[in-house]
Order: sequence, then C-alpha cells, then structure tokens
Amino acid sequence: NRQSTRGGRRRRVIAARAIRYRPATASDLPACEATWRDGLNDYLVPLGQYEVPADNPSLRLLHAHALATDPGRFWVATRDGLEGSAADDAGDPSRLGADGRQVIGFASAVRRERVWFLSMLFVLPGEQASGVGRSLLGQILPPDGDDATLATVTDAAQPISNGLYASFGIVPRLPMFNLVGRPARPERLAPLPFGIHAVRFDAAAPAERDRLLDAELGALDRETLGYTHREDHDFLRRQGRVGFAYRDGRGDLLGYGYASEVGRIGPVAAGDPAHVAPIVAHLLDAIVPRGASALWVPGAAGQTMEMLVRAGLRMEGIPVLACWSRPFADFTRYLPISPGLL
Repeated sequence: NRQSTRGGRRRRVIAARAIRYRPATASDLPACEATWRDGLNDYLVPLGQYEVPADNPSLRLLHAHALATDPGRFWVATRDGLEGSAADDAGDPSRLGADGRQVIGFASAVRRERVWFLSMLFVLPGEQASGVGRSLLGQILPPDGDDATLATVTDAAQPISNGLYASFGIVPRLPMFNLVGRPARPERLAPLPFGIHAVRFDAAAPAERDRLLDAELGALDRETLGYTHREDHDFLRRQGRVGFAYRDGRGDLLGYGYASEVGRIGPVAAGDPAHVAPIVAHLLDAIVPRGASALWVPGAAGQTMEMLVRAGLRMEGIPVLACWSRPFADFTRYLPISPGLL
C-alpha cells in the first residue's frame, strides 16, 4: 500500500508502530479466514481465477485443528484500525481478533516429529511490504539449534513468498497439481492388482482397527512421509473422510487412502509406487461424491497423473510448490491431504 504524500507516509509509520504479535485463540479464527480470503483474491482474481467464496467450512476445520495440535505455532498480527492504510473495514467484527484489534496477518505451522510444516502465512493486501509476514514467520519457526526439517507448500504464482521461504532454506522442489472432475472414461482407471483387497477403517473389527491406527498406519507414514501423524488421521475422520486399508492375501498392509462424500480424496500412501494409481482409482468410486472429486497429485506421481488425465479429470487452478530444507518424504508413494496439511 504505497503512500505518495507526506501525510500518507506518516500514517504508514503510525500503523507499523501499532502492530502487535501474539499467539492466536479460537476467537481469532474468523478474522484469519477473512485475511486468507482477501490475500488469495488479491492475486488470483487479476490472474483470471475465480474469487474465493466467503464461506469455507473446510478451512475453518483446518485452522481449528492446527490451533488444537500446535497452539504455540499459530500467531496473529493485530493493530488498531487506521483508515486507508490496509483495509477500510477495520470495524467489521469478522475482522477483529480476540483483543478487539484488527487482524492483519496470521501464520500457522504444525510440528510432526522432526518435520516443521508451515501450514499458512497470509497478510492483508496493502500490508505485505511492511515486514509483517517475515515477523510472523520468525515467531513460529523452530528455535536456534533445533535441527528440524522445514517444509511448506506455496502457490507457484507467489514469487515474493517463495523468495521469503527460500531465504530460510525452505526451497521450492516439487510441483503439485489439483486434479478435479469425475472419470468420463472409467476404462482408463487402473484396477487393484490381483490379490489386493480394500477394507474400510470403520468396517474392521475393533482390535484390527486399533492395530491399524496405532501401528500399521504409523509405520507406513514414517516410510513414505517421513513421520507419523495419528492426530491428522483422527482429524480426517472427524472431517468426514472415510479411510480404506489395502491388504494382500496374507493380510499385510500395502497402502491406505481416504475419500469423502464432498469429493475430497487423500491422503494416499503405498509401500510400492505402482500401487498409488490403483488405490486412487478405487477411491474415486468407493465413496461416490455429491459433485466432482478433487485431489492433489505431486509431479513425482507421474503414473497417477497420467491415469487421471486420461480418465477425464482436469488440472484446475495454479499449481502449488512443495518446498523443504532437506528431503523428508517420498512423493512417488504419498499424496497429501491438502496444501495446508500434508
């Protein structure tokens, strides 16, 4: 938000001095959602993309989950509203934080074992050149001496953000694409290999389900993703996603995947990269959605990408970039939950 007059520059200085940083609370989440929406629309709409709708229940659930599991890694930047310096709706209750001040930015990260993952960092348009984003990131990064792997997923259309993350060693490494639609040519979908069968998590006997959730998924997650994340599996089921375990004739776990009635597919993990595409194909029809299916596919999962495009799904929106400070996951064998939570 450039100001060309002396009075404008003074107003900008006053606004900068009024900025405060603090851990977020549940009362801040509606304002964080509004900030997220404004930040996305500010650069997506000029690129010809659809405007992000005002209501996003999935985002609210994700924010609440991140706050519940990592409260010390969810921070907001707030200030007293000053007309014209960032947004003229500073008095809108939906944009006020728990302290009654306007939320102008927020950052959220989750820590899963030795991997620190930046889930989101958004600053209101007009405030993005004032250092708010860098300051928020500094509040939630691991402390000096912590040897955590740093990672995030960011839009390819955000060179400034990508440069900021790269300056901390979180370098863009791998594109991910949003595949959307339903199979118009189902014969192009890969069937499950002979001898592999799918079992819904909620259909398994209690003892088998406990063993699956407590041990088997953790072992496969550590092998493919680099860490266990039981809390995220629990979140997925609360969100309404249905999990499937894929086993061979001896009962050994070969992979897992989630689908839902709203069309969300993922995460998907498999011990063998060749099993990812057949698992995705099964998930497309295991839970028939009310509308289109949607999933995020890393560029490394080429067989799955080829299958979905040939079956009639389309790439939608701007690709995102998976970034990390050191390798931690095998994205030929793992498809993420979303860009905000691997």
